[in-house]
Amino acid sequence: MPHPQDDHIGARIADYRKLRHLTQAGLAQRASISRGTVAKIEAGLSPATPPIVAAVARVLEVDVAILNGQPYVSELQADHLDRLIAPLSDALDLYDLGPDPEIIPRPIQQIADDVDRLCAHACATEYRDIGARLPGLLGELTTAFCVLPNSHRHRTAATLGWAYWTAYEFAYRLGYHDLATIALERMGWMAEQAQDPLLLALRYRHRSAMLLRRGKSELALRVLDRAHHLVGQHSAPRSVDALAVTGTLHLAGAIAAAQAADGDAVEGYLSLARQTAKQIGRDVPTVYWASFGDTNVRHFEVASSVQLGHLGQAMKTARTLRFPADHPRMRIGRYHIEMAQAYAQMGKAEAAEDALHQARRVAPQQARYHPLVRETIAVLVRRRRRAPDGLAALAAWVGM
Repeated sequence: MPHPQDDHIGARIADYRKLRHLTQAGLAQRASISRGTVAKIEAGLSPATPPIVAAVARVLEVDVAILNGQPYVSELQADHLDRLIAPLSDALDLYDLGPDPEIIPRPIQQIADDVDRLCAHACATEYRDIGARLPGLLGELTTAFCVLPNSHRHRTAATLGWAYWTAYEFAYRLGYHDLATIALERMGWMAEQAQDPLLLALRYRHRSAMLLRRGKSELALRVLDRAHHLVGQHSAPRSVDALAVTGTLHLAGAIAAAQAADGDAVEGYLSLARQTAKQIGRDVPTVYWASFGDTNVRHFEVASSVQLGHLGQAMKTARTLRFPADHPRMRIGRYHIEMAQAYAQMGKAEAAEDALHQARRVAPQQARYHPLVRETIAVLVRRRRRAPDGLAALAAWVGM
């Protein structure tokens, strides 16, 4: 469904700013950004970066999803994903209802294999199969957790924890953030039942990301400190698994510090991440469904530089970055989205468009539902008298 010309993040910011009786200067002061930045974003001539959207949403007392215009219902309907949300919501409500007498769970290994396949789909940003199969698996696992012998309890709890993680990824990427929050809470509960500190630490890492959506960088860093403490409780804190989780926490800290515009703290977290990557000695793409290694560190060097506004440094680092063949598509797609944002900020329209096409090729469903993709496309369109065919095709593909 085509969107009207004034339906973009900047226009929604302007609407809520006026409802809150704020001038552009007043909003800029309270959000700690320049008035010129507010003016360009409201006019649709500059991309609203995630840190800016979070800061503005906090001042305007509105959820980030409202400013982003998520979820994108028309596009979800076109992809037949909208009808998958209600069954997932129902399945998340089963957690404390006990066993379903109509369900006879399969052996836990068979269920775990199915959950692993859905985790792999999540990392590849392939959402349709997740939405179709996950509600049934949640029902089966909820019953299995109640009826299987105690000898299987920790394994079943961990498997259910990963199913909840998949539910979080599915709901979060499609813009259903309240549902994602519920899934994340369920994940934490099961991680405790599994007595798995690494799984619980990863749940805290995702919790920090949810806090960053709301501009709560200081609280996000506190949550990450708690996650590091949990990794220290693991029986083998120097194992590859524990080190990989530790590294992802350092990288999350770098992004939180970048949102807080603390360049020194960013470098501190990245330095710790480099040391951890050196200890592992290789990229590990699927440890606890979290990738970590030198490639991830350099990717986050680019991402944090973009967030800090150090675009020249981001481009310099990006020139030396190469992704291994087995690197998660979610991460590669996100990198190209970040590069498109940076190129758009630098006024390099063709390079920005190329990066958007790359994001679509690598992880199409991620790109289709990512608010920054839409915002960057909208900025590029409004800066030109006539959109090139490739850009027009991208705009139509995301539903603009």
